Amino acid sequence: MSQLFTAVYEVTSAVEGRPTLRLNLVVNAHNDSVIGHARVAFDGGESAGISVRGHHTEIEGEHPLQAIVLAGLPAIFPTVEEEPSAFQLLMVLPTAARDGQVCYKMSFGAQQQARIVEIRDGVARAVLPELATGT
Repeated sequence: MSQLFTAVYEVTSAVEGRPTLRLNLVVNAHNDSVIGHARVAFDGGESAGISVRGHHTEIEGEHPLQAIVLAGLPAIFPTVEEEPSAFQLLMVLPTAARDGQVCYKMSFGAQQQARIVEIRDGVARAVLPELATGT
């Protein structure tokens, strides 16, 4: 039986620009590792993506929560100046009864003049993967 499964999440926020983050992830249930891709899109049509990796964990408490922690893997040779240069995310996974909670930070450009998108009010929902279309 396979230890790998895919998960797709969409994270929305009410901050200015209304960024929507889409996470396409592959989870290895054997060692709780996670790899995938994160793409943020803004109201104006601008979007950017970055490869990510991290792990699945449980937050202990009276009612334990399942969570994913991710970090970005910036391109070695960026092709576009506005590609993300850094990414961090903490997501309490959604369940059938409630939406997930997300905070993330994505940086663009050089550290000295980086443009930063920081979301602390993200709402996550599991979504079905989109079918690939040939164009």
